[in-house]
Formats: sequence, C-alpha cells, structure tokens
Amino acid sequence: MSSVIWYIYEFARKKWIKRFLDAKTDPEIAESPSRFRDFPEVQKELCISCGACVASCPSPGAIKLVRDDEMEMAYPVINKSACIRCGFCVEVCPTEPKTLKTGENYLIKEEYKILPKDTLYVIDDYLCIRCEKCLEACKVGAISSHDNIITIDQSKCVSCGDCINACPIKGAIKEVFITNIDEQKEIINLLVENLEKAINLEVERVRKLPDYDPDKIIKLEFPLSKIMKKALKILPDEEKVTKIVENITDRLKINVITWDEDKCKGCRLCIDECPTGALKYNEEKGITERDPEKCLRCSICYQTCPFGVPGLYTARFLLKDDKILITLKPSQIVGRG
Repeated sequence: MSSVIWYIYEFARKKWIKRFLDAKTDPEIAESPSRFRDFPEVQKELCISCGACVASCPSPGAIKLVRDDEMEMAYPVINKSACIRCGFCVEVCPTEPKTLKTGENYLIKEEYKILPKDTLYVIDDYLCIRCEKCLEACKVGAISSHDNIITIDQSKCVSCGDCINACPIKGAIKEVFITNIDEQKEIINLLVENLEKAINLEVERVRKLPDYDPDKIIKLEFPLSKIMKKALKILPDEEKVTKIVENITDRLKINVITWDEDKCKGCRLCIDECPTGALKYNEEKGITERDPEKCLRCSICYQTCPFGVPGLYTARFLLKDDKILITLKPSQIVGRG
C-alpha cells in the first residue's frame, strides 16, 4: 500500500507532469545524421561499368554490377537490405550526369574524389600521333588536348580502358601499375639483360652466314617463357608481369655492337676513344678486342674505326602472344668503315 501511495505522489509532482507534457523525441534520433542519405537511385543508361561504386561501398553485398545482355552493358543494382545509405557510391561515380543519385547533397569537391584503382593510364608522347580518338572515346572527360599535347586528368580517369581500345597506335596509351615499383624495376632489368644476351648470340650467328647482308633487316623471336619463371618469383602475378613486359617492349630500343676481328688492322684508333676501357689491344694477335661486359654500346668505336670492325644495329621489340618479336636493322649513324 505504501508503494502505491509513493508512485501516486511521485507522478503528481509538478516537475514530472511538466516533463511529461513537454516530452519529445531526442533530436539525434528524429533527425538523420549528416552522412545519412536516401537509398541510391540508378540511371543505368548513364553507367560506364567502371566498378568504382562497388569498390567504394563499405557494406558487403549492398551494391553489385549486373550484366544486361540486351543493352550490352553492366550497371549497379542496390540491395536495400544491406545498404546503409552512406552515399559513398554516389560520391565516387565519375559520370556526368551521375549514374547514381541519393538526396540533394551527394556531390563532393572534385579534389577529394578518390577512385579505388592500382593503375594509371598515361599518354606516351613518343608514340602518340595526336589523332585525338581517345578524347572522343573517353566518357568522363578525363582526356584533353592543349598545345598539341594530349593529357589524362587522373582525378577524373576511372581506368575503364576505352581510350586504349580507341587508340590506333599500340603503346601510345599505357596502363601503368602504381604498386610494386621495386618488383617492376627487377623485372625490367631481367628482361633487358636476357634480351641483350639473346640478341648478341643471334647476331653473331647470323653475321657468319654465307649469305649475310649487313644492310638487311634481321628478324628474331624471344619466347616469353624464358624469363616468366624468374619474373613470377619476383612478382607472382602473371597478368601484371605480362603487362609490364608489354609496356617496356612497346618503346624499348637497344643498340647492338658486333665485332669482326678479321677486319681489324691493329691501328688502335678506337682504344683511346672508348669511354669505359672496353677495348684492349692484344699484342699476340695484333688486333683490338672488345669486352662486352664493359661496353656501353655508345657507337663511338663504330664512328671511329676506318675498317668497319664494329657493326652497329638497332633492335626494336613487340610482344605478340607468348613471344617477343625482335627486329634488328643497321643503325642510321654513319660509320667510317
């Protein structure tokens, strides 16, 4: 009985009655948090299938790309049971207008737009012919031309690859990995070292053939399998290794020096000119010999020798399927011999 009286007394207090009459929901519960958005709306006809929305989503299974065979494209689909309505997918969407929309304040400043990617697309000025087909192919306006120079704005680029598909010149636009830098250097050194060895052996063999013509182009093949095993120990990703090799061979150029000792008269003019001491005079044979390990292939000996002992070739490369095609042709530098 005393407890009932106590509750009646407590409820009858002026302070409690005032709180009861003034009661309202806590603003933190009634109002949406600053990062709370509505469910994203998808305009699939605008999608370029870059996957930035899927990669940025912090909620597993909230968004995925679905292939539409009739439209021949993929677009995002929202799973409302998993979506937390944070709006991250809308913020990273690079299309203009946006493929994804949610609420009114979904836009963020351009300088803070970060796309999840581990590669960059860059223009190789050495190979670019300024046809501007990549500008027309880019759906997000990331490629521009100023003073006849094509550039890619990395803050807009979504690495979709449309520019590479549109470019008529192989290697003019490169997909460059921005991770595993040290491993890439090792693979490049491994590739160049093995290519040089293979070329020098083949050139010496071809040069000794009866029908050898120094003015003809020499064509060789280098199987990629010769370095792939070692390369995969450095970077265990065959797709990345192949892409690295492709990027390098697109513009790699190697000078090749041959040395025909039978033509040497022992004049020693080349010895003093060599900057690395790769040339030594052999007293017993009466000829000058070349040390390939010290040689820089700078062509000074080729331009100095009056008897044509050194031969100078330029090697170019092309990765095709599982082999590197090598083309050697006489250098355009004029020798004295």
